[in-house]
Amino acid sequence: MLRGFLPVPKLHGFDHRLRARLTGHTILYGPLSRVRVSDTACLSNAVINTNGGFVDIGDYAFLGHDVLLLTGTHDFRRTGPIRQLALDTADRNIVIEPGAWIASGAIIIGPCRIGTNAVVGSGCIIDFDVPADTVVRVRQEYTMDPIRYAEPR
Repeated sequence: MLRGFLPVPKLHGFDHRLRARLTGHTILYGPLSRVRVSDTACLSNAVINTNGGFVDIGDYAFLGHDVLLLTGTHDFRRTGPIRQLALDTADRNIVIEPGAWIASGAIIIGPCRIGTNAVVGSGCIIDFDVPADTVVRVRQEYTMDPIRYAEPR
């Protein structure tokens, strides 16, 4: 059921993330017992953090490359070294319902639920429930202004 996982509970760093990206493995931070992935789901090279809750991925759900599913959080009220260790292990579950598509580069922050057949667009940061049959996307606006150089050209 959980084939292709690369559990790295104590290993953090670029080398491990790069190896997972190159091999297509999913990286898991936290207890494996807190993950349920349907046999028909496709994870690509997701990073799943289960330190603060459970992650449940339904039938035929699929994730693009470099998707982050994050249940863990640190206590921002702390400072110094204790800030790294002060984990919030409250109920921060992530549920991805059947048929949902999480596009590449999306970040899902628990607690939240992604509804059946919902689509989360590339680069979105989701920390809220997404209803079934809904598309969430980032509509980026851009401007083009000429550069005003310090010295005349």
